[in-house]
Order: sequence, then C-alpha cells, then structure tokens
Amino acid sequence: MKTTDIYNFRQLFFLDKFLVGHKGFAAGGCFKNIFNNEPVKDIDIFFIKQEDFIEAKEHFLDLIKKEPDNWSKSYNNKNVWAIYSIKDKIRIKLIKSVFGTPEQIIDDFDFTITKFAYYTDYGKANEDDYLAQFEVMYHEDYFEHLQTKSLVLDNAIPFPISTFNRSYKYQKYGYGLCRESKIKLLQSIYDLPSIDAEQLGLSLYDGKD
Repeated sequence: MKTTDIYNFRQLFFLDKFLVGHKGFAAGGCFKNIFNNEPVKDIDIFFIKQEDFIEAKEHFLDLIKKEPDNWSKSYNNKNVWAIYSIKDKIRIKLIKSVFGTPEQIIDDFDFTITKFAYYTDYGKANEDDYLAQFEVMYHEDYFEHLQTKSLVLDNAIPFPISTFNRSYKYQKYGYGLCRESKIKLLQSIYDLPSIDAEQLGLSLYDGKD
C-alpha cells in the first residue's frame, strides 16, 4: 500500500466534515466516484475498535438533535448504523461488524479500485498544521486500474459468490475483470463446497464497495 499526505488530493477535503468529532476513517468505493467526478451517494466509515464506533454513533446522534433539518437517521442492521446528511444528500454508514487499521481494512477489500482510505494519523497530529493530521492510503495500482476501468483481485477472496455478483454491478459502469482475476475468481468459486443464493449477499459488511 502507498501512504501519502493529502496536499495533492484537495478534492477529498469535503470529507473532513464527516470525519470530525470521532476517530473513524473513510474507505472504499466513494473514492472511485470522487476521482471520476461522479456524485457520492454514501460514505463508509470504519473504526479501529468498537469503542470508537460507539463514540462516533453518539457524535452523530448529537448532530441529529442539534441539526434536525440537516441530519436524520437512515437505517440500522447487524453490520451498519447509517445516518443521512440532508444538505449534502449523502448517506454516512458507520461500519460496526469489522474493525481494524486503514491498512487492515482496505487490504481485505476485493477489487483494487476499492482499496483507498482517508484517515487521521493521530501520531502526527499537530494543532498548528491541520492538514498534516490527514493522510491517504491506497493500493499501488489504484489509479492505473481506475483509469483503465479494470477489476483486479490481488489477494484471497473471502466471499467469491458475492464478488462475482458485484463484478456485474461494476460492469454496468464500464469496469471489467482482467484475465487473471477471472481465473482466480472462477477457481475460488469452483473450490466452494456448495453454492446457494444466500452467498450472493455475503460480504465483510453491508455495502462493501
């Protein structure tokens, strides 16, 4: 993974308002939309530990009380607690089913074009340099694969049926599996002891991309 500061990623600065007041970090498919100048419909927020998720939930509940015209509850399930920014028309999804560092989280994602994180490095926090607190981390081939619209699988596939299903969703937007990834995915599906319809929806969390 590559790590760098955010001075060359000014298009990400609007995310800051969703990341203040808690220790969560943004990761996943929203960055694909941002770099392609497409509307962002939702942002997935991850946490290193459960306590950070609980603090973030309390933070957003407080915002809902203080700013009812701008914030509202969205939905809640075993994987996600979500709120909605009425002004920005963006759903903020707090992931509560998996925890880890930015590197651990995006390394578990399937396609390389989802392996991007925007986070605060608290070890480098400096009150005099706000931007220095923030960093980005992404797969070394992230921008190449985004530009060529390539779906590339570079590690193990925990839920191959779900990944197979998601590849069709990306296909609608012009993205296609590379030859090597097709072989890897087919082999992973072939190695499954059995296949049922429920596996189409399996993922590390609800809304994995």
